Amino acid sequence: MILDASRAPSTTKKYNAAFAAWQQWCKVEKINPLPANANDVCRYFIHLFNIGAPFSRIESVFYGLKWRHDCFADCKENPCDSKFLHNVLQGLKRRLAKPVEKKEPITPEILKAVIDKYAVLNSLLDIRLCTMLLISYAGFLRHSELINIRRCDLQLHSSYVNIFIVKSKTDIFRQGAWVIISATNTSTCPVRMLNRYLILADLVDEDSDESFLFRPANYIRTENKYKLRSGQLSYSRCLDIFKSALSSVGVNPKRFGLHSLRAGGATAAARIGVPDRLFKKHGRWRSETAKDGYVHESLEDRLSVSKMLGL
Repeated sequence: MILDASRAPSTTKKYNAAFAAWQQWCKVEKINPLPANANDVCRYFIHLFNIGAPFSRIESVFYGLKWRHDCFADCKENPCDSKFLHNVLQGLKRRLAKPVEKKEPITPEILKAVIDKYAVLNSLLDIRLCTMLLISYAGFLRHSELINIRRCDLQLHSSYVNIFIVKSKTDIFRQGAWVIISATNTSTCPVRMLNRYLILADLVDEDSDESFLFRPANYIRTENKYKLRSGQLSYSRCLDIFKSALSSVGVNPKRFGLHSLRAGGATAAARIGVPDRLFKKHGRWRSETAKDGYVHESLEDRLSVSKMLGL
């Protein structure tokens, strides 16, 4: 459906689920779900509030209904454009607001500890883990970008690697973007680790291979080794592997999530003063606000402000 393509698939899925729940409530209340009445929508919001729904669910209903009405050719007035409903939504947001608890960014020291432990042997599973961590950190990659990389998206060079990101959260028209990662010639060199992984995964000479780069693996008993199989690694599996690695080096895994890798790379870049233009381009951010949200200021950085006030 053409109208469905006006939003990202994940957004459309969320809006459709919210609208389906609205339709069910309307059926019970014997009211028309589309076009809707602002008062009825308000009643539904209060119903959700009373049953303990989080604000994120109410907000999804609001934007889902707004989008459905915008896509409804016979809709003369969108109830979600009313100031009344906007004020109700803001009131609910204030009542239900909770502080955002962001995961901490990964530090180079933690990464090095993991690499020192897992990159010693030529184990496919361990080198896959190390490669995923280093590429995510150095490329400021979201998890969805990482697991969608295919072998054919890589351009390998002696001193760097080009990775084509086919789609990302901010690339709404799917133009794609190249992420360039330099070799560092250290134990945590992402390019060196990637080359080790390609060798172990039998992907060195597969430039045109459209299979996913990071895949699940099966143990082949007759060959006494692991081999990649088709498909993608799931989010939950990647998170389990990541947190298990952190625990094994004495780091509390509850403090970190997969997004900590992107945030860690961004934080490290900010601390060494990478120019904003390059910073945004490397991380594929569309705004300063989005970019700054990933940077974690250290206590020393925050203290430096008042130290320089001439007091």
